[in-house]
Amino acid sequence: MPLLALACLAVFAGCKPEDPAPFEAERAQLLASTVPRDEYWKEVEHKGSALKDQRAAEQRSARANAERAQLTTSIDQLRTQVEDAKRTNQSVVEHIQSLSQQEEKLRERQRLLESFLARTGPPDVAAPAK
Repeated sequence: MPLLALACLAVFAGCKPEDPAPFEAERAQLLASTVPRDEYWKEVEHKGSALKDQRAAEQRSARANAERAQLTTSIDQLRTQVEDAKRTNQSVVEHIQSLSQQEEKLRERQRLLESFLARTGPPDVAAPAK
């Protein structure tokens, strides 16, 4: 009943019914440019799972980058320790060479003293006076 009253009011007010053809054409164009509801939700679900996969990959990448940074730090520390050990080893080698030279000098001196003693005999040591 209310529609009939509106139609009567429209006729008396001077409104004429519009041609539905342009509206039908616009409706057809809109329907052609949209996707069916099932297809739309499948696409939304696909994009959602792709986004979850991307986030998981980004988290794995972030963990791998953090692990790589930690390993790089450890490697740098080990390199520093190796360089320190090389310097220490070089210092020890130099010290051993110095001690070897001193030992050789002492042996040469001992040979000279033994040679001298062999030529001159043992020293005369006087008995302590009483």
